[in-house]
Amino acid sequence: MVRRPMCLLCLLLIAGIWLGDWTGLVPVRNAPANPYAAQMADQEQAVIYGRIYQYQYSENSIGICLRDVFSNPQFSGNSIISLERTIVYMQEECSLPLGTWVQVKGKFQEIEGPRNPGEFDSRLYYRVKKIYYRMKGQELTVYKKDTWHLQEGLRQIRESLVHSVQEAAPDQAGILCAMTAGEKSLLGQEEKNLLSAGAVSHMVSISGMHVSLLGMMVFYGLLRLGAGLLPSSGVSAGMMILYGMMTGESVSAMRALGMFGLAVAAKAVGRSYDLLSALSLSVMILLLDNPVCLYYSGFLLSCGCICGVGLVLPRLEEMLPLKQIQQRVLKKLVQTCMMGIAVQAAALPLSVWFFYEIPMYGIFVNLLVVPTLTVVLVSGLLGAAAGLWQVWAGRIVLFPGCLLTEYYQYLCRFVKVLPGAVVTAGRPGLWQIVLYYGILILALYLGKRLSVHPADKQSPVSAGKKTAARLSGAAVFLLFWCAGVWLLCIHPGRNLEITCLDVGQGDGAVICTPQGGCYLVDGGSSNRQNVGQYQILPFLKSKGISCVDGVFISHTDEDHVSGLAEIFQMIGDGQTSLDIQYLVMPRLKEPDVKQQELAALAEKAGAGVAYLQAGDCVRGRDIRWEVLSPLAAGQSGDVNENSLVLLLEKDGFRGLFTGDIGEQQERKLDAVLPDCDFLKTAHHGSRYSTGEQFLARVRPEIAFVSASGTNTYGHPHPDTLRRLEKNGCRVFLTKDSGAVTLEVRNRSVAVEGFAQESRVWTK
Repeated sequence: MVRRPMCLLCLLLIAGIWLGDWTGLVPVRNAPANPYAAQMADQEQAVIYGRIYQYQYSENSIGICLRDVFSNPQFSGNSIISLERTIVYMQEECSLPLGTWVQVKGKFQEIEGPRNPGEFDSRLYYRVKKIYYRMKGQELTVYKKDTWHLQEGLRQIRESLVHSVQEAAPDQAGILCAMTAGEKSLLGQEEKNLLSAGAVSHMVSISGMHVSLLGMMVFYGLLRLGAGLLPSSGVSAGMMILYGMMTGESVSAMRALGMFGLAVAAKAVGRSYDLLSALSLSVMILLLDNPVCLYYSGFLLSCGCICGVGLVLPRLEEMLPLKQIQQRVLKKLVQTCMMGIAVQAAALPLSVWFFYEIPMYGIFVNLLVVPTLTVVLVSGLLGAAAGLWQVWAGRIVLFPGCLLTEYYQYLCRFVKVLPGAVVTAGRPGLWQIVLYYGILILALYLGKRLSVHPADKQSPVSAGKKTAARLSGAAVFLLFWCAGVWLLCIHPGRNLEITCLDVGQGDGAVICTPQGGCYLVDGGSSNRQNVGQYQILPFLKSKGISCVDGVFISHTDEDHVSGLAEIFQMIGDGQTSLDIQYLVMPRLKEPDVKQQELAALAEKAGAGVAYLQAGDCVRGRDIRWEVLSPLAAGQSGDVNENSLVLLLEKDGFRGLFTGDIGEQQERKLDAVLPDCDFLKTAHHGSRYSTGEQFLARVRPEIAFVSASGTNTYGHPHPDTLRRLEKNGCRVFLTKDSGAVTLEVRNRSVAVEGFAQESRVWTK
């Protein structure tokens, strides 16, 4: 630190930001919003004014990013209220020049954070971009014509390049446009999952690798053309700044631009360049501009990779000196492999913290991919430019890039089917991350000590002894590092947990047992799309769950099955490594069409299918399920009344899951209803469920109600809540608390709401 004062200053700044946020003195992650924003969110239609500075495209809408936003003066008594940046989602195409002032009418709201463990944090993502609010635009009009000519010119260049690639190479346009122009809207979910399984998702994000490859290529190209050191530095730095602006100004790209600028500036003035000092200065500039970057995955992973190159790689090179390798190809191969290990070793805990998975063959895939990325970047950019002239010319120049991207996908498909291709590690605890880095430091120290033969500095020793010493040092390092990786994957001390996910207007519960069992009870929504992909799967991954013992479907209404049907489809198509053992549905006299469709999806996904009725039991590793309904006879045609009613039993604890049954079915079950500790309230807290007679029989201490805060059914009904409270039951609502988790610890119970972090202990 004495030799690198910039690193010390950077660490002090990071510590100061974290302490200020942790103590609440200077809130960062949960910085308070503008007080007028809540009032505007209560309006049916708000009016805002702002200046367009960026577009974000998606499959169903276009996001128009506004800066210098202010509210309608009439809203606040003829005084203008300044607001933070806002993203407006419009269904219709909009292509106004950047810099244009617009007036937008629509539903205004603050961007919410995640409502479930493992869910993508939209609020953090947009706050990194300094966007605090979103609006569902209903009407957009030009307020004042103006244009930022440079930014608009770069946008048009980007869109022209993207269009050119789409025409010249439609099959590979998604990957090529993401790699060269930062346009990810063309990437399909299957392509994203494939690249993630191969641990090469970084190649479709404009980051330090892209900036370094292109920047240094321009810099040394200008030098060879005789441009001189100073002009080459200035031109290459300027071109990379424009490239960063054109591709969206991501945090990792801005970090890389700062470091690249310092590198060429050092060459221009004849000074030495220190990687870690340059990283520290770039990090300080970014954090001073926007402290919330400290919690963002792209920022932390980008910095972690550089730390791997600057801190871990030199130690590995001391274990296996590259100078002694004579063959050029072998030397390059070993160097690339060591760099991959160094980067992976430094950034792995961060990757597991944010994405919950470890691609086990990622190092080897990157070993085969990274050396060819320059060809893809050059081919993509030049091919897109050539395609602006003639499509056939673009196809010719893009051919090497298309060939390589096809090779990348083939490689990822091959790796994906290998045994143990992806390990679902779950989110590690902070103690695990600290211990991992402690083990890594110890591994580097021991590896270095063992790789140096005691006689090396005193007297000549044979080459064989030197090689043996270095190999033993490398082996010890790998052994300790593997122990650290294993540490990140363990989850000691689990208890019985029941989590009711916030899936909007729907139901979805996950039950985890101490011996590693996992069961799902329903999983769907009527007002949210893709809850399987965006809520259920991320939750399972964050818990380190790669195998589900059983999925219970209470009945086949959309708000109970849509997410699970999606997951079965993803498993069948090979888009997730999750394994589901059994699908359980209520036994009916005649299975309905939806049951048949679900059964087909489950069988395609490799799951068994069972139909159960009252009296049946399911025994897990350390848990027992008893089916109370549907009854064997006298079934009605009402799908809700035929819901699968389940009793969970574990070491004296009882939990009841009631699907969507009403009071009529509750009365039929009166004779078999037991006294329970926990109740998953029927039909989202409907007025016509959870009656007085039912509650007098079940007497639950804790009840969860799953319902959307914006539903039009009036769920949960105040009468139902009053009945629950009257019977001494503590009620938790997903619309208020987000996902709610009940944890059984011996004879104690802890309840925690994810969105409202509070714990309630009961006996």
